[in-house]
Amino acid sequence: MEHNKTKIFYFTRAQHPSNPSIDLTSVGGPIINPKPIWRYLGFFFNRKLNFHYYTHFYATKCLSTLSAMKMLGNSSHSILPMQKRLLYRTCILPIALYGFNLWFFKGAPIVKNINELKKMQRKAALWITSAFQTSPSDGIEAIAGLIPITLHMRKLNGRHHLRYGSILSMHAINLLLDPQHAKNHPSYKTMTSKLTNKQRSNLKSPIKDVNERLNGIRECFNPLFPLFSPGSRVVNHFSSRFSFHSPLSSSDEDLFHHLQNLNQAFRSSQISPHNVTIVADGGIKKSQVATAVAYIWTDNSII
Repeated sequence: MEHNKTKIFYFTRAQHPSNPSIDLTSVGGPIINPKPIWRYLGFFFNRKLNFHYYTHFYATKCLSTLSAMKMLGNSSHSILPMQKRLLYRTCILPIALYGFNLWFFKGAPIVKNINELKKMQRKAALWITSAFQTSPSDGIEAIAGLIPITLHMRKLNGRHHLRYGSILSMHAINLLLDPQHAKNHPSYKTMTSKLTNKQRSNLKSPIKDVNERLNGIRECFNPLFPLFSPGSRVVNHFSSRFSFHSPLSSSDEDLFHHLQNLNQAFRSSQISPHNVTIVADGGIKKSQVATAVAYIWTDNSII
């Protein structure tokens, strides 16, 4: 045993727990004092596993990054609010939400952690909008184009749950899921289906949320299915049935002729009642807002 690498850490739910040390002097080692915080791969674990210190650490780091970004502008010329929002979403928000799935699940004590992140996003919204310090948080977040942090976390957490439906069959997480999601894994004692009703009701874990989310999925997809590989898609097998038409240039005359050709193709497709035409269009406005619309036509009527 290498005593200089030996560490001890106690996990407990008690309100005022003791934190005794271990004396290894009798075997030639030191006295090991338990640590209140344990850091592993960028994650901070405290004794109660409530992740308060973890959230506070990354929220403080985001505030420091936000203060440094204020130097990007000066009194005569500053960066635009749209650029500030882009910096926040790409450089600050990923830091704040690093590994939040560890503590963001049903039944977890997350009020204190959420408040830390709300304070951080309020500071960011004030910086983006240059509003007064007394401005309401909901209003400046709406003006800055930021959704509430709780809704954003709920969206990311839901996407995280859906990824478990496409993990490989030999993944170790499958040993914790219900048999219908275990992907041909043999029954194992750690599966949630092995728990009693009382144990299942008392369980508070991200794995339980994953099971509930996967139970709502009706279709399953194999990520390694042959049709998903390059060269095996529909457009590759039936390339003769696909045609692509683009205007010759962006001049008004070429765009007018291109529009006429599209109208002629649309009228030809509606001659037979067995044809279906899908019309879709998308664009980006000057305000950098993306919009899209699509219609399905058959027999000269919209479905």
